[in-house]
Amino acid sequence: MTNYQDKPEGPDQGQQDNIENVDQYLLYSKAAIVQKLRQLSKSKNMITAHFGQGKYSLLTLIVDILPEKNLLVLDYGSDEKITRKLLEAERAVFKTSYEGITAQFSATGFQRAKRHGKPAIACQLPDTLLWVQRREYYRIRLPLSSAVSCELTNQNNENIQIPTLDLSVGGLALHHTDQPIEFEEGQIYENCKLAIPDSQPVGVNLEIRNIIPIGTMENSGYRIGAQFINPGMDTCSLIQRYIQTIETQITRN
Repeated sequence: MTNYQDKPEGPDQGQQDNIENVDQYLLYSKAAIVQKLRQLSKSKNMITAHFGQGKYSLLTLIVDILPEKNLLVLDYGSDEKITRKLLEAERAVFKTSYEGITAQFSATGFQRAKRHGKPAIACQLPDTLLWVQRREYYRIRLPLSSAVSCELTNQNNENIQIPTLDLSVGGLALHHTDQPIEFEEGQIYENCKLAIPDSQPVGVNLEIRNIIPIGTMENSGYRIGAQFINPGMDTCSLIQRYIQTIETQITRN
């Protein structure tokens, strides 16, 4: 099922999430682009399409890639109204996260199609693909059993505890499943409490850096990427020790 929401603004193509030296992360080779898109298709990661001069956004999936026809095939979705708006759009920007990697591309030439007997949307394969896997700090993906979480105060002045997907001494990613999504890029959350097993919670300040849909249709949510603001030495040491503990457990298994 494809969902959508109105948004006041879409992503700025020129800014590309304020990534420095963005050219080094752009793929131009058709073979490389197809290979990365196939990874996204197999993982069934949800992708956000922004279109209509930033007024609309739509969650969809890559159904198939047809390089011989220069076509990308997307899930059609159940909402005819918003799907029709995408079909009428001259251009859309797509963004997702794959195993902690940010992927972004734009596409044109939307048309109705069928794939395996089901309605779909076809568009031209992108000429370029932004594939960012640089890490400012070594970051580890946490196992489900890790129970690392972060408590912060939301807009209703309620304390909410959110599970953590990955962690580094520079920041973390939260798994937010509540609707509607209340986070915005650039927001600052002060006096948050980072809970790490076998340790007392530590205070951290967070800046929200990106918000990306993740998961499958059965297990959807948002990856909230956040950066620590001036973390203390004790906090960095605690995080580093925990990362080493997780690495040791993974190696033994």
